[in-house]
Amino acid sequence: MTGSHYGTMLVVEQAGNGLSQTAQGLVSDDIIHLYELDASVIGGGIYRFTSSAFEEAPVSFGGNVYAPTPIETDGWEMSSQGTMPRPTLKVANVSGVLSAVVNEFGDLVGATFRRIRTFRRFLDGMEDADPDAHFPVDVYRIEQKTNQNRVYIEWTLAAAIDQQGRKLPGRQVIQSACTHTYRRFDPETGSFDYSRATCPYAGSACFDAKGNAVSASEDRCSKLLQSGCVKRFGHGDLPTRAFPGVGRANT
Repeated sequence: MTGSHYGTMLVVEQAGNGLSQTAQGLVSDDIIHLYELDASVIGGGIYRFTSSAFEEAPVSFGGNVYAPTPIETDGWEMSSQGTMPRPTLKVANVSGVLSAVVNEFGDLVGATFRRIRTFRRFLDGMEDADPDAHFPVDVYRIEQKTNQNRVYIEWTLAAAIDQQGRKLPGRQVIQSACTHTYRRFDPETGSFDYSRATCPYAGSACFDAKGNAVSASEDRCSKLLQSGCVKRFGHGDLPTRAFPGVGRANT
């Protein structure tokens, strides 16, 4: 685990007496690094992990559970010229679980990444447990995936307040195709799996990609307005992520 503790002595005076006294009295190895990868803004979930070399089992802080995961971060140092840091994040991918999430949610670009630093004594279950005793939370967004293999996945991060070069809108404008993740029929349970679905449809009527009425096992969304959305929701306010009102502009 690499990374900087920049600003530690500057912020401890603002974080409460318990944190201040601990920061001045304990060695840096007692600092626990907690990470949150929040992909809810792009249709995914929230993934929490810790990189502390002392953790062999999940830890809990503020009611949230963080799983021990091999992770490396670097580049948190603030430049003397005032430019925002662009840290790199490298997470183990041995199990392949992370690859599935990356592939489904567009390399996780746009997801929010938070770094939380506290001391072991303030974790849930400890005598001095305190969910408010932590250094200021570093909030970044995933800017770009730079590497992916069987061993690890690596990204470049950008500060949430650093919008230089940011294009608007934040996601691609597609006129006809909806980008919602549709429910999946599970033949083993004989029911629909909504664990990764972002489309709110939960009705019993089923249609194939051409808009024809079919059985549940053949249910597929066309991702189009008429054969997909209107068939399921009728005419009115539709939850599509397409932009049917836009047109192509000649420049």
